[in-house]
Amino acid sequence: MNILNSIRPWTAQQRALIVPFPAEQDLAERKSKANAADGPVVAFFTEGSFYEQESKRMSRSAERLGLKVHATALPSAGSWVLNAGLKPGFLLQERAKLRGPLLYVDVDAVFHRNPWPELRKLDCDIAVYYEAAGRLVSATILLNDTPATAQLLELWRQGCLANPDMWDQLVLEEIIAEDEKSANPQFRVVKLPVSFCWIFDRVENEEVREVFIEQLQASREAKKRKRWFGRIGKRLKRRRDRIDDIERILDSGS
Repeated sequence: MNILNSIRPWTAQQRALIVPFPAEQDLAERKSKANAADGPVVAFFTEGSFYEQESKRMSRSAERLGLKVHATALPSAGSWVLNAGLKPGFLLQERAKLRGPLLYVDVDAVFHRNPWPELRKLDCDIAVYYEAAGRLVSATILLNDTPATAQLLELWRQGCLANPDMWDQLVLEEIIAEDEKSANPQFRVVKLPVSFCWIFDRVENEEVREVFIEQLQASREAKKRKRWFGRIGKRLKRRRDRIDDIERILDSGS
């Protein structure tokens, strides 16, 4: 076994996966697609946490494309899992006050392209990404303005309240799976391609021609373990490297 490979945070395969974050000169064509058909983008973060910085980074990436992110600060529920469980209640409130298609994105993300031209084509109540193994990922969700969407959000909210130690996306996954097995499914669900929920170093990702939304995995910060001499794990080091690259482009305006 190569000792250097065992301590390096990046493998050659992971490096090859990286999709370049667009520099300013690459945005002219992408900006031209921003128009009145773009819907609202909503997100939330817990007050006084590092997620506020994540939110600012996402907003900056969206503004470069002519998009506006409406990010809301919420009081912490006490733990990472409980805070994630705030999502369906937050979305139920946002869905009730905003008309038309609504896009939710976790704040630890950045926009490469305007997603609305593709999202507007989807005839569904909800669109969400599923990994190849079948696990739902609630980091990017399209919520169309239908009664069924509101009903699904309420079931999701109730499920998280009844199972506070269960990850929010597992609750939603189970609700959708049960509905799909019923004789008369109530919810029209579309599975988003990975380009709407791209994780920069995940070797299991399907191949894509373009990325719309890149997820930067803030959970690696939230779950980091104490190590000798202040060292950090490989997954967290890769996240920080990727953020450094992206913020360098955002700060340079190039």
